[in-house]
Parts: sequence; C-alpha cells; structure tokens
Amino acid sequence: MKKEIFKKKIFALIELMRPGNCLMALIAILVGYAVSRGGDYSIALITAIAGFLICAGGQAINDYFDASIDAKVSKHKPIPSKRITRKEALWFSINLFILGNLLALTINSMTSNIALVFTTLLVIYPLFLNKVKYLGNFIVAGGTAVTFVFGSIATGGIHDLVIALAITAFFANMGREITKDIEDLKKDKNTKKTLPNLIGVNNSKLFVITYYLLAIIAGLGTYILFLLNAYYLIFILATITILFYTTILLLKNNFIESQKFSKIGMIFAIIGFVLILI
Repeated sequence: MKKEIFKKKIFALIELMRPGNCLMALIAILVGYAVSRGGDYSIALITAIAGFLICAGGQAINDYFDASIDAKVSKHKPIPSKRITRKEALWFSINLFILGNLLALTINSMTSNIALVFTTLLVIYPLFLNKVKYLGNFIVAGGTAVTFVFGSIATGGIHDLVIALAITAFFANMGREITKDIEDLKKDKNTKKTLPNLIGVNNSKLFVITYYLLAIIAGLGTYILFLLNAYYLIFILATITILFYTTILLLKNNFIESQKFSKIGMIFAIIGFVLILI
C-alpha cells in the first residue's frame, strides 16, 4: 500500500513539473548554445538542465498558488486530486529552483543572473501577476523566448541569430497565451484580469492574429537575413500553415482546438530551429 502511494506521489510530482513544456525549454537552450558555436557540450547540458529545473519549478509554484481555483475547475490536477499536498508542491518547487540556480551559477555570472531574474519572475507571476494575467502573458512568452538567449549566453555572448529566434518565439507564444485566455474566459471570470475580460473576445482575437503575423514575419525574415538552410524553411512554412489553420479555428470560436494546434505549430517551429544546425 505504501509503495503504491509513493508511486502515485512520484507521478503527481512529475505531472506538476509539466515535463513536456520544460523539455521544449531544454531543447531551445541547446539550440541557443549550438547556434552560438559553443564548444563544450558538457556546459550545454548543464545549462539545459538548469533551465529545465527552473521551468519545472515555475510550473509547480503556479499550481501551488492556483490550488484553490483548480479545486473548483481542474480537480484532476495533482493538488486538487490530493495526490500531493500544497506544502509538498511548495517544497518541491523551492528545491527545483535552488538546484536550477546552483547549476546556472557554475556556468558564468550572466547565466546565473538570468536564472535568478526568471526564478523571481516565475514566483511573482502566480503570486501577483496571475490576477493581472494580461501582464503575466509577457512573462510567460518572454520566458519561452529567453531560453534561446540563456543557451547562447552560456557560450559567453549572444549570437544575432539567437535573438532573431527568440523574437519569433516570443510573438508566437504571445498569440498562444491570449488564445488560452480566451479559452479560459469563464474559468478566469471574477478571479483573474485577462485581455479577453478587459477588451472582449473579438478584440482579443485581433491581438492573437497580429502576434501570429509578427511571428510569421520574424520567422521568414530570419530565414532571409541569415541565409538559413532548406530544412529550416520547410518547417517554418509548415508552422505558418498550422498557424493559419489555428487562426481559422480561432475565428470559428473553436478555442480549444485553436490552442491545441498552436502548440503543434510551436513544436514544428522548434524542429525547424534545431535543423538550422545541419
């Protein structure tokens, strides 16, 4: 019985980390490092693991602060389902943050500073800005974008191509974050101030479309400016196609599917980013 309870708790902690999201952050860090011509791949691995742990800490702390809301609308999550307690989630998050920052400290002062800043922001977001979610969107999208920069800085500098990739990722993720807010409109009512709550669904759709268009321009502009290979172009064109379909779903008020396909688009984009290295 105790073994079964322990097993359920371990799986709950893994779920709390959102490993899929953090895996994408890990890959982005490795891309940033490789694009910047970093030579020591043990450093790349340490940097990527540091980013993964900090990302996981941010996911866990978010569920800790959202426990009361999730108890009403997301009872399947680790804390509301009582597979773990709020206290366990808090300590788990703190340990992830500490380990991630300690690893970042072993690389250089710039990676350490970025790790500390984003750890702070990931705590501030659910503590304060989660109630003002339209500001929190910038932190989430910025955190996604900075993963590329984090990897690049581990080499001792920032490559121009990495900045271009980060900008593309930022715009795409801003579109996705607002789509998620539209999807969660009823859930967030009276608890969080989101863009759809402030300006309405139709106006929010215009923001989503604008951000997606900016991501497309940035993605294609990166290809032209840096003379990237055909593999990158193929996957960026696939991403653009998916974003167009995502937009159609958005305009048809199919927000769940729109948000789902936007994530698929991000996966195609990250594959394209990886294939730059071929």
